[in-house]
Amino acid sequence: MEKCTYCVQRINERRIDAERENRKINEGEHAGELQTACQQSCPAGAITFGNINDPNSQVSKWKAQNRNYGLLADLNTRPRTTYLAEVRNPNPELEAERS
Repeated sequence: MEKCTYCVQRINERRIDAERENRKINEGEHAGELQTACQQSCPAGAITFGNINDPNSQVSKWKAQNRNYGLLADLNTRPRTTYLAEVRNPNPELEAERS
């Protein structure tokens, strides 16, 4: 078992290609030209990877949402992986109808 490297080899390959062609890495709507192995294998598209320093990227927009959280972030661990909380309907009458 190895710790996730966030596919640094794939990132470096795309970064070198983009520098050679004098352009930025294309992020695109969902995957763009760069995909991590877990992102590529996820059929639901639940894993997103991108540049959080670009305010126009999808990842940056999702990290700005109040549903975004990181595990143990309150302990100042500065986690690289963050999650979006599930949205639930707080109305108990609607929840009872679903069951």
